[in-house]
Amino acid sequence: MMATHATVLATWPPLGRRPLPRRASPRQKQPPREASRRASTPRAVPDGVVGGESDKANTHPPRRASGGTFDDSDAPNLPIADLDLKSAVAKASKKNSSAFAADAVKRDTSFSDAVTGKPKKELSLKKKKEESSRAAQYMRELISRQVKTNQLSRAGSLADSAVLRRKGRLKEQDPFIEFIVQLFTTHETDEALAKCERWVSDALALPLNKRRFSNIYRQVPKLGYIFHPLPLSKALMEYDEFCALTKRKYVRPNFAEVRHIINIAQVHASAKTVKLVTFDADGTLYADGKHFEEDNQMIDKIQQLMEIGVHVAIVTAAGYPDDAKRFENRLRGLLDSFKQNALTEEVRGRFHVMGGECNYLLEVNAKYELEFIDVGIWRDRNEDTRKLYWYAQPENEEKVTQFLDRAQAFLTDEAEHLELDVDVMRKEYAVGILPRSGTVYENLEELSIGAMIELSDAEVPYCAFNGGNDVFVDVGNKNIGLQTLMSYLGYDGSQTLHVGDRFTSTGNDSRVREACSILWVASPDETTFFMRLLYRDIVNVRVL
Repeated sequence: MMATHATVLATWPPLGRRPLPRRASPRQKQPPREASRRASTPRAVPDGVVGGESDKANTHPPRRASGGTFDDSDAPNLPIADLDLKSAVAKASKKNSSAFAADAVKRDTSFSDAVTGKPKKELSLKKKKEESSRAAQYMRELISRQVKTNQLSRAGSLADSAVLRRKGRLKEQDPFIEFIVQLFTTHETDEALAKCERWVSDALALPLNKRRFSNIYRQVPKLGYIFHPLPLSKALMEYDEFCALTKRKYVRPNFAEVRHIINIAQVHASAKTVKLVTFDADGTLYADGKHFEEDNQMIDKIQQLMEIGVHVAIVTAAGYPDDAKRFENRLRGLLDSFKQNALTEEVRGRFHVMGGECNYLLEVNAKYELEFIDVGIWRDRNEDTRKLYWYAQPENEEKVTQFLDRAQAFLTDEAEHLELDVDVMRKEYAVGILPRSGTVYENLEELSIGAMIELSDAEVPYCAFNGGNDVFVDVGNKNIGLQTLMSYLGYDGSQTLHVGDRFTSTGNDSRVREACSILWVASPDETTFFMRLLYRDIVNVRVL
C-alpha cells in the first residue's frame, strides 16, 4: 500500500493550472488526437511494460551485457591473458551495435515523416538520452520486468519488488541509507549525496583506528566498514537519467532509490580491483525456495565473470553434509550450462560453493559435478583459519551439540507461544523451524530476534536469521565463510564483492559487511541488473 501511495504522489499533478512544456508555444497548433494516433507508427516497447504494444513490435534482438562499442583499436597491447576477452567483446560489439543501429534508423524514419513530413529533433534528443547511460537502459528493463512479474496495471515503482511489498518496512533497514533519506529533508538530492561522498572519502583518508572520529561515523555510528570511496554523485547522474530524481519538487528519493544509487557507486568502485564476487542464493540468484533453472538470467552473467578471470562463489545457508547431489540439484541449470559450454579446467576452477554459512566448500570437477574439498586444504590450512573454526574440531563436538539443543528448545517453545504449527529441522551445524501453514512475516522476525537475545551469551559463533519462510540458527556465519574463502583464494576485502538480499538485523548477510564490500538487492532481477553493470565496468577497466 505504501508503494502505491508513493507512485500516485509521484505522478499526480499539483492543484492549479498545469504548466506548459518548456519548449512548447501557447499558440502552437496540435494535430487532432485521432489523426495523430493513426499516422504515427508505434514505437518498440520493452518487454513487460503494461499498456504498451505487443512483443511483436519490438523486433530488434535483446542487447547482451557483452554488447558495446569496443573494437581492436580500443585495447592495444593487451596481455595474452586478455586476448580471449578482447576478441569476445569485439565480436559481440559488432553484432549487437549494428543490429541496434539498424533498428534505430528504422524507428527514426517511420516516426519522422508520419505527421509533418520532416525529421523531428525531439526524436534525436530522446534517442541520445536513451543511449547516454547504460545504467538507465538497464534500469528501464528492470522496471519492465517488475511490472510484468507483479502484474501491475500502473506505473512501476522502485519499491514494487515482490519481496519488499510482501515483507514491508521490516525489510528496509540500513543506518546509512536512512541517514541519507533524512538528509533530503534539509538538502537537495545532489547536495546530500555530494556531502556523503565527501564524508566517506574523508573517513577513508584517516588511519583505521581513527575513522570512528570522522564526520560520517560520528553521524552514523553503525555504518560498518567501507573499503572504497563511493562515487555517489556520478551514480546519481546516471540514475537521474531514468528517474529524474533531481527534478522532483514534492517527492524525495525513497529508500529503494537510495539503495540503488549506493549500489551503482559500489559497482563503479569495485570494478577496478574485484577478484571475487560472492552471492547469496535464495532471493538473490533465484526466488525464495526455488532452484537454478536453465533459463535463469544469471547463468550468462556468472560465466562472463568467470571467463574474464573473476572467481564466483555462492555462499548459502543451505547445508547438506556429505551429500553433494543435493547442492547440485539446487544449481542444476548452472552446472548443465557449464557442461554444455565445455568450460575449461581453468575457468571451471573459478567457481565455488560455500554451504552451511561457512562449513562446507565444494568445487566443480572434470565431470561438471560438485565435490567436497577436504577441510585440510581450505579450512585447517593455517592457524588463523583453524582459530575461526575451533568449534569444528573433534574435541568441541559436545559444545556444538549443547548449543543446538538450547537453540532448538527456544525456537519450539517460542513457536508454541506464538501459536505457530511448525516442523523442526536439525542438521550437523544448524537447527530451524518451518511453519506448516502460512504465517505473517512479523512472527518470524519475533522468533529470530528472540533467538539472538536468548543465545547472545553463547560461546559458539552462530547466526540466527529470518529466512523469509523459516527461522534458523546456524553454527558459524557468512563472515567466517568469506574470510576463509578469501584466505583460500589469496584475496582481501577490497577485492571481494558480496551480493545478497538479507542485510537487515535479522538477515544472514549482515555479518558480511565487515569482511568485504556489498551490494544489497531485493530480487534476482536486481542482481542481474547490477552484474550487467559490473561486467561492463570490468571490461572498460581491463580492455580500454
